[in-house]
Amino acid sequence: MSRARLVALGATVLVGGCSKAPPAAPAPRMEIRRVTGNTVQFIPAPDQLRYCLIYTTSEKGVTRQLTMTAGNTSVPCPPGDPVLGLRYRIPADEGRVRVHVLYSDQRLDAAQVALQVVEMVKPTFNPMDLRVPGHVILDTQDFVPIEEPSPTVGEVLVTPRDGGALPSR
Repeated sequence: MSRARLVALGATVLVGGCSKAPPAAPAPRMEIRRVTGNTVQFIPAPDQLRYCLIYTTSEKGVTRQLTMTAGNTSVPCPPGDPVLGLRYRIPADEGRVRVHVLYSDQRLDAAQVALQVVEMVKPTFNPMDLRVPGHVILDTQDFVPIEEPSPTVGEVLVTPRDGGALPSR
């Protein structure tokens, strides 16, 4: 009887010792906040590197650079604020997109990075694949834009500029 208990106890310890919870998925470094069906804002999470570049690659194979500046360099990405204070429209007719956000500790030449991103369009790549200086972190997420209905002629359009309120008459 004692031997049976010992075997049962050993089996319990072995089973209990092997059942570990799966590792939690890392939290996204960038929130993709849907404003409308196909319009988004990109909100960096806290504790990210100072600059970022955002590219999308659609199911149809179109790669776009979203963070465009006059100097064509990476942009400041303060945590909690929309990147460049802008909303970005993602064409719904191109299907699901992969959003690639490159965080860096220094400004990068966006055109050079864009050429490399286009060359490497594949399901996954990492910053080691890129030829860039400094410390770089890549965050990739999927987003599915939804087709916006066409406005009706004579319809009052409410925009964020007016705070979402209907105009007074």
